[in-house]
Amino acid sequence: MKPLSRSVFTIIATFFLSTSAIAESSGEHSADWVSPQAIVAALYETVSLEPGETGDWDRFRELFADGAQLVMALQGSRMSGLLATDVEGLISQSEAAYAATGFIESELEQRVESFGQMASVYSSFEVRLKASDPAPMMRGLNHFQLLNDGERWYIVSNVSVIENDRWQLPADFALAAK
Repeated sequence: MKPLSRSVFTIIATFFLSTSAIAESSGEHSADWVSPQAIVAALYETVSLEPGETGDWDRFRELFADGAQLVMALQGSRMSGLLATDVEGLISQSEAAYAATGFIESELEQRVESFGQMASVYSSFEVRLKASDPAPMMRGLNHFQLLNDGERWYIVSNVSVIENDRWQLPADFALAAK
């Protein structure tokens, strides 16, 4: 395959950047996006709700670039396959499913690799319905893809795998919750 000429590349890049808007940010939670670590911590905070709590979904939305995708791989006796959604879909599912039961997602371990304005964050997690539950109901591994526009970090996508009998967290990601 022949490489793109500099002028063709510039035209494509200009078109892409002009048509892919980045989500609007209020600035109220600007500490949430100063680093890959901060934005992942903010994500866990915003999705974790005790029974009866309402999420700060505007804060949650501000963590993501427009068009961000979230995909989860499941392998189990009750359900297997890939579940994909966007930010609004996750908000709808979370409000409906966890309003009565709660949902607390806590990070176990994190690894960040970055290059320029791109970062890849692997973050193992566990889920409880209430923070006081003695044991987690599930564990898994998130893989966040982040970009920085020169001013702040955005989550572009997240791929998650839920632990099961076949897929166990690697030992360096399976430590106790912080």
